[in-house]
Amino acid sequence: MPGRLAVFTCRQLGLAALAGLTGAAGAEGGTIVKPRDGTWIRSEEVEVVAKAAGATLHLNGKPIPAEELFPGVLHARVQVLAGQHVLRLESDEGVHEVRFHSGTVAPRNAGAPFVDHPAVRIECTHCHSVSRRGRLRFGGGCRACRGEEQFIHTHSRQPHELASCGMCLEAHGSSDAKHLVLPPEQARKQCLD
Repeated sequence: MPGRLAVFTCRQLGLAALAGLTGAAGAEGGTIVKPRDGTWIRSEEVEVVAKAAGATLHLNGKPIPAEELFPGVLHARVQVLAGQHVLRLESDEGVHEVRFHSGTVAPRNAGAPFVDHPAVRIECTHCHSVSRRGRLRFGGGCRACRGEEQFIHTHSRQPHELASCGMCLEAHGSSDAKHLVLPPEQARKQCLD
C-alpha cells in the first residue's frame, strides 16, 4: 500500500506541475511549449513548439512559417539575432506571448541558459504520436534512450511504479541542469518517502 500512495502522490505532483506550466496560457487559447517565457538561449537558432488549433506564430511582430507536426501542434526553427525577442501565438481562441533572450552574452539577472532536451536533435515522432482520436500523445520514449539500468541507478522506484517521466522532468528542456520541474528535495519528499 505505501508504494501505491507514493505513486498517487507523484501523479498529483505531476498534474500540479503540468497545470503550472500551461496554467493561464491554455485558458488564453494556446500554449508556447518552447521557448519558455523569460529564458536565455545561447544559440541564435531557436526551436519553437506551440500548441493551438488554427494558430499562427509571430516573432518580433513578423509571421514565421511553421509546420503542423501533429493536429494543433506547430513547430519551427528560426534564426534570430542576439537580444530580446517576443514570440506570439495567435489563434481564434486568443493570444499567448513569451519573451526570451538569445545570444552568447547573458542578459542582466539571467539565470542558467536554457538547455534543450534531448541535447541532440531528434524528430518529435521519436517521443510523440497521434492517438486514434487525433490527439497528441507521449509514446514513453524516455527509457528507450536512457535504458533500464540508468533509470534504476537514478531512482529508488522501479520504472513501472512511476506514471510518467514528465511528472518530475521538463520534457523539452529547461534552465535546470537536470531538467527538473521541482527542486530535488521537494520531488524526493513527494515521491520517495
